[in-house]
Amino acid sequence: MTDDFYDFEDHEAEAQGRDHLFLWTIFILLLVGFAFACWLGSFYIFGHPEEARPYHILTKLHKLEPPKRFEITAAPPGEFLGPQKLFDRYSLLSPLQLAHENAELMRDYIKNYRETKRKAQYVTGKYEIVTAVELGKNNIFTGGMVALAAAADHPQILIEHVYPTASENIEKLHSLLQPGLDVKLEKTLDLAAVVHVERTGDGRFIFTVVPLLYGNYALKQGVGTFSLEPPDVLNIPGGMPIIRGKDYLDAMQSYATLRRSKPVPAAEEQGARPPEPELVRLDTLTPGQKVPETGALPEVPVATPIPMSTPRIANRGTIPPRGHGTPHPATPPPIVARNENRLSTPPQLALNTTPRPRPSTPEPSAPLVPPAPLKASPSPVANAAPPAPLPAVSPSGVPLKPFIVSTAADPSARPPSGTWRTYAPGQQPSGRTITPSEASALAERGDVGDHTYLRGSFVVTASGENRAVLRSQNASGDPTKPGSGSARVIVEYPGSAVPPPEGAMFSRDENRAFEVRNVRRGEDGQINIYVREVTHPQDR
Repeated sequence: MTDDFYDFEDHEAEAQGRDHLFLWTIFILLLVGFAFACWLGSFYIFGHPEEARPYHILTKLHKLEPPKRFEITAAPPGEFLGPQKLFDRYSLLSPLQLAHENAELMRDYIKNYRETKRKAQYVTGKYEIVTAVELGKNNIFTGGMVALAAAADHPQILIEHVYPTASENIEKLHSLLQPGLDVKLEKTLDLAAVVHVERTGDGRFIFTVVPLLYGNYALKQGVGTFSLEPPDVLNIPGGMPIIRGKDYLDAMQSYATLRRSKPVPAAEEQGARPPEPELVRLDTLTPGQKVPETGALPEVPVATPIPMSTPRIANRGTIPPRGHGTPHPATPPPIVARNENRLSTPPQLALNTTPRPRPSTPEPSAPLVPPAPLKASPSPVANAAPPAPLPAVSPSGVPLKPFIVSTAADPSARPPSGTWRTYAPGQQPSGRTITPSEASALAERGDVGDHTYLRGSFVVTASGENRAVLRSQNASGDPTKPGSGSARVIVEYPGSAVPPPEGAMFSRDENRAFEVRNVRRGEDGQINIYVREVTHPQDR
């Protein structure tokens, strides 16, 4: 009986010890693995917002801010790359390296460049639009348009310039973004950041760029503006480049046909090329005004005539000469309006944001003088007293100078095509001064830089409109090779200057150097240096 009792206790203790510790261990390990996977997954989701699923999750959880507009003075630090520098940097990358670079570029853009130490890549240079396509819900940017453009001096470089905007501006963009239009991206005005790089099958590179300023744009030497605004959300599955496949091939074929239809003039006798329409950015905010991070910028004032007040001139009527019954009309005084220390003709009409029409060449006129009293004579006109000289000082003590001076008609004078600020000799903004040989080397680099000036001794080979074509007096070598000094210099003059006649020879030093705007190589290999006059007109 005792054995039975102890035997019962052994069986009872064995039955109570089966508590499934092994199964609980497995369950706890699974929970630990699940927690570890969630921990790693959260790192991956927050660290890769450029991918479709993480971006969707972060957007639903409101953990991502939409792309914002930057001020030009508070933009992400970066480096500015011309077409040649873009090609040199990305042509050496392998497909795997290029994919990694694209992931980082897009990640920085989505996070508004807040969690990166990398410099943003900004595109500069002059580009010609190949085609423009409207964006839809299947694209990564769901509203606005995208323009595919080719570099003017490097045919292997293409950019996809994204213009995100509201639906009401689409019609304006369709009318402005025409094939053949020039788009100039400058270091001091534009912040076109690269968000994707793609190597095409024909050996070209397509750089998708987004303007971080989302500003207002207008057509230079034309009419029309449109405003951009940051996108609210991105459609990551849309992918980049936006124009690809058959659309890309058709666009390049159409662009080749367009280029053949308007060849670049190679002969100097044809003169300088007339200015072409160009898409530029406008500043619509007053200095010190805060730039809104989202939404559209204030609209540019439309071109509306504004009547300007003009001084009334008292009607003196007629003055009958002494001894004659027929009245002699008095010469009315010139219509002048005082502006500080000078006399100027009062404007009759002002236009806002509308290009001014080119004024016609004024006829020669005599110096403005006040009318003199007429003396009684059988011939009032013949015996009239000579006009009194213009007083040098007004009654209030302000020096007076004539506004219009009689000059001989000059058939070579032409109305100006544009105006810009000019300076006294030696007072232009500081910068580097180069020779034509040194400027020719910039055609291979594609980056002129800010405040670059051209000096040297030149001879005028063609003159017309408000431009002149120059050559170095000591030109030698092959004009298609940089450093030969035989490059063609195309000078644009402001309205206050008259281009020199053909055959004229003159020199320019550091104090009166031309400002270099662009250096490019034509289809015939000729190197063209585009400059403009930035010093006050004087004897050359």
